[in-house]
Amino acid sequence: MTSDITVKGKAYALVYSDKAGSLRRSTTDGATLPHTIRIAHTDAVDSATKIATRRSLLRVDMTHLDTGGVNPSPLPVSVQVVVVKGKGSYSPSSTAILLALDSAIQFLSTTAADGSALGLRSTYSVNEEQ
Repeated sequence: MTSDITVKGKAYALVYSDKAGSLRRSTTDGATLPHTIRIAHTDAVDSATKIATRRSLLRVDMTHLDTGGVNPSPLPVSVQVVVVKGKGSYSPSSTAILLALDSAIQFLSTTAADGSALGLRSTYSVNEEQ
């Protein structure tokens, strides 16, 4: 993967990358509002099926201003995408993984470009409805 990346207009520089994973940090919004992206992969065995799996984690932590819009919140907004997939003959295709991710995006998204977008982001994450 590329060391330094830009996502949603924010530039992330590689801090480290080793067997445990990688960390990229952005201070595009200033040192008081840092954002980080962490990527890690772990091998495991599914307890129910005993099938070898690979767990891939993508975590984005974004510092934001408090509700008054003045001070940085001490707790960032964190979003984690965990893809657990079988290994070997049980390994899914990229298409299958993208379908699962796109389904989650459609659940949360509210764009006019996607007439099937459900726009449940506030219902799910703000109102905490199930």
